[in-house]
Amino acid sequence: MTKLQKGLVMGLLCFSLAGLSGPLWAQNPPEDSTGEIIALLKEQNSALSADLRRIQREIAALRADLDKPGIKDVFAGIGYIFGLFGAAAFAASRRRE
Repeated sequence: MTKLQKGLVMGLLCFSLAGLSGPLWAQNPPEDSTGEIIALLKEQNSALSADLRRIQREIAALRADLDKPGIKDVFAGIGYIFGLFGAAAFAASRRRE
């Protein structure tokens, strides 16, 4: 096809689309389906809210568990105390000599 033929085809296509009436381009949905859509959206919103509340409770429980000392922290504290007593005993033995 030549440029002239392509231009004519595009021009005819544009004129035919421009001739379409407005209601064919943007149609309004039927009114009865609007209520169904709103009901569906409300149902999805309540389901998402319930899931969000459950997730927030789980996060709060995890934060509470993180605040409690674990077994690793207990043994680290005991080791720290033994280390302090060992340093004090070493210093006391050095003074006696």
